[in-house]
Amino acid sequence: MTSRSLIAALTSAALLVSPAPADAQSPAAAQATSTAPAAAPTQGTPPAGAKAPGDAKADAPDAGKPAANAPTAGAEAPPPAPQKVDPGVFDKALKDYFDGKPRDAAGPLHAWLQAAPKTDENYAWGQYFLARSLIDLGLTHAGASYLARIARERSNPNVLPRALDTLKALTDRPHDEVMIDQQVFGALDLGFLPEDTGAYAHYQQGLVDLRVGNERWANTHFAKLSETSPEASRAKFALLVTRLKQVKEPSDEIISDFLALSEDEKLTREARNEAALAVARLRYERKDFQGALEAYDRVKLPELDPGRASLYLEEAWTRYKLGELRASLGILTTLDAPSFRDEFLPDKYLLRALIYRDLCHYLPAKRAAKELTRRFADSLEAVRNREDLTQDVRLRRAANARGSTQRAARFLETLELEGERLGRYAGSFGDRLFSHLTKLYDLSRAEAVRVHDARLAEAVRQEADTLLRAAEQVRLMEYEVGLKLYERVKKGARIVAPEDEQILSPTQTAYRFDGEYWNDELRSYRVRIDSRCIEETP
Repeated sequence: MTSRSLIAALTSAALLVSPAPADAQSPAAAQATSTAPAAAPTQGTPPAGAKAPGDAKADAPDAGKPAANAPTAGAEAPPPAPQKVDPGVFDKALKDYFDGKPRDAAGPLHAWLQAAPKTDENYAWGQYFLARSLIDLGLTHAGASYLARIARERSNPNVLPRALDTLKALTDRPHDEVMIDQQVFGALDLGFLPEDTGAYAHYQQGLVDLRVGNERWANTHFAKLSETSPEASRAKFALLVTRLKQVKEPSDEIISDFLALSEDEKLTREARNEAALAVARLRYERKDFQGALEAYDRVKLPELDPGRASLYLEEAWTRYKLGELRASLGILTTLDAPSFRDEFLPDKYLLRALIYRDLCHYLPAKRAAKELTRRFADSLEAVRNREDLTQDVRLRRAANARGSTQRAARFLETLELEGERLGRYAGSFGDRLFSHLTKLYDLSRAEAVRVHDARLAEAVRQEADTLLRAAEQVRLMEYEVGLKLYERVKKGARIVAPEDEQILSPTQTAYRFDGEYWNDELRSYRVRIDSRCIEETP
């Protein structure tokens, strides 16, 4: 493995944040997992603790009553006041929601909110059920914006815990990190929250302190987390990554702490895998290659999952350092599978060239080295010409594949998808709600593009540096191999004795590779190749 920034590899996976994204849920699943009132109200029955909707009064002025400050002739007319809405609309909209008709409930709920005073006891309930209706329809960002408004206004203590629980569930998907993580959970008054929601808020506020370099304040928040909570384990991981940035040589204690987290069942599988990878990378840097290989074996992937290309490449480098050249070459064969065809792995060609060189297969080594410059010719040319690297397809794809840039890209894709989905509901939502949501998504998308572009520019620069380092090493490799090709063989030299072939166990079966890749075999490829090196006789 070439020298690469270990800290960048860890922080892209962890610090900095929240749990690994889960698979997007369907609207039905979102309704089932989110916290709803204890019982669906019957017709005309408001939620527990809410005022009867029939008692709500619209605050729009009477049609015939002149305004106190009427505009003078020729002045711009003020926007029209919201039309009065029958208070019974809230009852019917609520019934539609609990009857499984969120599309029918959303428009009337918004109209009622436009007419009802914010002091109405049902106002926060209206926001909450409008948010739930939008989430059930697949407009998660729009729903999150109403839930965030409830969290900021805190007008109804009965609604607030439900809104926070729903927001917490949305953090498993691509979401607005500033609006939810920082402005809501990062700024909550923690004294009144339920235990689970309070733990998540403490975790987020501790992360905010870590980002600004205040570990002491972060520890104050993390100390309030129960040792049995998932947030406590995530907090330990974030603290370890932060401390790793502050030391030149990681201690055995830090490695042991990462190892313990890799076995912590309170963490998600993705988080445990990241901890195991941290152990492997730290041991590799300390030249404990056998220990690194054991740590890579701790990474557990879902059944039939093709895995991570970066994981396989790191394991290939580790086996190369252990002298297991044929096993390393087998893993490189895995990386030629269609699943990894678009991966940005310039080091793959360098490692293949090194293996062929060490086995004295000089022509294959030159071909492997030239493959890097051929495959990445356009990107290398763009770097040399100082072009806008964010427009390079390969570099852009690589930058969008990890870290904060990946999260920003996924959120931007979510906004674009939901913006298109919004068009389906133009007729049923009504003009006011549809216009409001269209403006909301336009503004959110513009901000998401700005954030993504800022992160992309830095990430692309890092990927370009990786490519340039690999290209420089490949040029040195070509020069060295060229010298070896024309080196004179001394009299009496002989070919190195071949290694003994590894005998298969009774539970193993070997098949000749025919060009087909199967996901359950990707980590099992081995290459039979003899050494052509010559040893001199004394």
